[in-house]
Amino acid sequence: NELSGKGIGASVPSGQYAKDLIKLRSLINEIYDSNSLHPLLLAPGGFYDEHWFSQLLQDSRPGVFNVLTHHIYNLGA
Repeated sequence: NELSGKGIGASVPSGQYAKDLIKLRSLINEIYDSNSLHPLLLAPGGFYDEHWFSQLLQDSRPGVFNVLTHHIYNLGA
C-alpha cells in the first residue's frame, strides 16, 4: 500500500512494480485459465506521482491491469 513515487518510509520503483504486475497477471491467467471470469487487477493504490505513474504505464503493457488507482488526501487549500 502506498509504495508509489516517493512513498512514506518505503517505495518500489515503477519498473519493478510493472514487472510484478505482469507476473501477477500471468498467475491470474494461469489459475483462472478454464474459467471465463477472471478477477480484476487494480493497481497500484498509492500516492499520485506523475513521473512514477507515467513510467508504470510505459513499463507495463496494455491489458496487464484493469483499473489504475491512486490516493488523494485533500487536507485543505
